[in-house]
Amino acid sequence: MFECLRRSTLPILLSIIVLVLIAPWPAQANRMASLGPTVVASIDLQRVMDSLAERADLEAALTAQSQGILAERNRRQAEIEGLSKELEDMVEGPERTSLQEELDLKLLQEMAWMRFIQQEIDIEKSLMLENLYRSMQKNVTELAEIEGIDLVVINDSGDQFAVAGGMKIPRQEQIREQIAMRRVLYRSASIDISDDLIIRMNNEYAASAGSR
Repeated sequence: MFECLRRSTLPILLSIIVLVLIAPWPAQANRMASLGPTVVASIDLQRVMDSLAERADLEAALTAQSQGILAERNRRQAEIEGLSKELEDMVEGPERTSLQEELDLKLLQEMAWMRFIQQEIDIEKSLMLENLYRSMQKNVTELAEIEGIDLVVINDSGDQFAVAGGMKIPRQEQIREQIAMRRVLYRSASIDISDDLIIRMNNEYAASAGSR
C-alpha cells in the first residue's frame, strides 16, 4: 500500500516542481516583449571632433600661444648665442669665469623653461580633449532622450589599420591589438547621428560664446 502511495505521489510532486519552475517564464516573456526592440544609433567620433567649432577655436588659441612661446624661445636662444660668442673672444680670467657661469645658468634656465612649457601645453591639450568628450557625451545623452534612442555606439568599422615599421612589436601583433580593440564590424548609414550631434554642439557653443 505504501509502495503504491509513493509511486502515485512522485509524479504529482514532479509536476508541481515543473510548474513552479516554468511559471515565471510567461511573465518574463511579457516584460521583455513590452520593452520592444532596442533603438541603436552610431556616431563617427573623428568626424564629430573635426567638425566642432569649439575645437577649432581652442586649437587657434593654442596656435597663437605657441607662436608667443616660439618668440620667447628665440629670444632666449639668441641671448645664449650672444654670450657664447662673447665668451669665445675672452681670455682666461675672472671675467671669463663669471661669464661662463652666467652662460651655464642661462642654459639651465632655458632647459627648465622648455620642460615647463611642454608640460603646460600637454596639460592644456589633454584638458581640451577631455572637455570636448564630456560635452559630446552630454549632448549625445540629451539627443538620445529626445529621439528615443536606447544605445549610441562609436562607429569604428571604417577605421584604417596603422602599422609602424622598425618597432619592437611585430607587425602582426600591432594588427592583432588593433583588431581586438574594434567594436563595430558594420553599421548602416541610416542610424548615424553624427550630423545631428555636430549641429547640436555647434549651436550650443555659439549660444554660450554669444552670451559672454
